[in-house]
Amino acid sequence: MSPSAPAVKNADDLIFIHHSCGNDWLKRGLHEALLAKPYVNQRNDICYGVDVKPDAGRPDSLRIDGKVPGDRTDMNHWILWFNDYLGSVQTHRCAPGKVNRIVMFKSCFPLSHVDHDGQEPGNPFERTRALTNYKALYRHPQGPGHTFDQQGVKYQALEDIFARNPDTLFIAVTSPPLHYAPQDATDNASAHRARLFNNWLKNEWLPAYHKAHPGLNNVAVYDWFDFLTYPDNDPNHPNRLRKEYGGESGDAHPTVEADQASVVQFATGQDNFLDKVWKNFSARKPQKAAAKR
Repeated sequence: MSPSAPAVKNADDLIFIHHSCGNDWLKRGLHEALLAKPYVNQRNDICYGVDVKPDAGRPDSLRIDGKVPGDRTDMNHWILWFNDYLGSVQTHRCAPGKVNRIVMFKSCFPLSHVDHDGQEPGNPFERTRALTNYKALYRHPQGPGHTFDQQGVKYQALEDIFARNPDTLFIAVTSPPLHYAPQDATDNASAHRARLFNNWLKNEWLPAYHKAHPGLNNVAVYDWFDFLTYPDNDPNHPNRLRKEYGGESGDAHPTVEADQASVVQFATGQDNFLDKVWKNFSARKPQKAAAKR
């Protein structure tokens, strides 16, 4: 834990919506690192097989073909998660009087094979892995306040959902990269698109969100993809999982070494990611920001 981590009286909880890579990361040091934070009382999970009830008046949209919501963490599922289940996520497995003040969410490595650039305006409900679909999830093409319609139900883009919940810190964790050997799990163009999306998310969309909601500080992007990959200009394996992190293993799950190194950058190292975003969040001015919406 960074010595600068602010203490919190009666700290609330943290929840992580994830699948196997997140599970490995937790087992390899992240769980202990999170519980060591003075601002995290309890760590909760939604993973494979976990059932979550929809919020009052919202459809049970993630319960399809015999699967429960916890089975679904693809990119097109997040608009359903945050419109139809957010209230349940914020209180999932919390003790009375507690909430999941921090909500982390992550898709798995197959989402780092982005097949197409897509066409504007994009469709956040589409399973097709396209840049325009990924972007539409976070912002409506017509701007804030506009809604998507899915089977007669209105859905807001994530930026509007986040702005309506100023007392929750949302942390989007980018999908891990794919391996390159012994057989390449992706191709240069598809892996490059994954980086393009992640760069857009943290360098364009996130600053625009902060500008539109000054003082809120309730959204952050942890670019796990960037930490684990070779750079975009690597001559041999651009945007693939690094060799030392399992790139030649035939398995895109990050290795023990990768997960442990990620824990340091994310949660335990000096000037780590989580302490910085919590410090900004705890200094937020939600009433002022909300009044400007």
